[in-house]
Amino acid sequence: MRLDELRDSFDSSFSRPPPLQKEPGEALLRLRVGGAPLAVRLGDLSGLHLMPRVVRLPGAPASLLGLTGLRGQLFAVHDLAAALGLRSEEAPGWLLLAGGLRRVGLAAAGFEGQLRATSDQLSTDGASAPHPLLATRVRLPDGALLPLLDVESLVRTLLEEASRST
Repeated sequence: MRLDELRDSFDSSFSRPPPLQKEPGEALLRLRVGGAPLAVRLGDLSGLHLMPRVVRLPGAPASLLGLTGLRGQLFAVHDLAAALGLRSEEAPGWLLLAGGLRRVGLAAAGFEGQLRATSDQLSTDGASAPHPLLATRVRLPDGALLPLLDVESLVRTLLEEASRST
């Protein structure tokens, strides 16, 4: 290798981005819904926002909080606690966007951070789950089990209910 090539290679090494280091496991968000913690897959969401102003719709079901606008798009906002049949005294503080092209907003009371979970930490037990959409659980390092919400099924159910009511 010639000196010029060696110098160019050395100089260009500073302009390249560092190699990606893939962490093991899947990224999850920890939320508080209905006074209880649960997790959602980060890959199931297209956004997480502080709760924007929501305009109530007259005659809407209790689980539909109303409509909100974000970045020029209108979203129906559903109360996640009500959709899961959980009682909540807490006002929603966070809005999750999910659903691909037909996105919907899911309102959660609290955002408590992120975690990663490997497939070894996931287990499914529909019999003891508080709701069918919470049948999968994540075993945390301290041994506690954290319910994992099936966001895709919830969004599909909400969209089916909305299409039947129109």
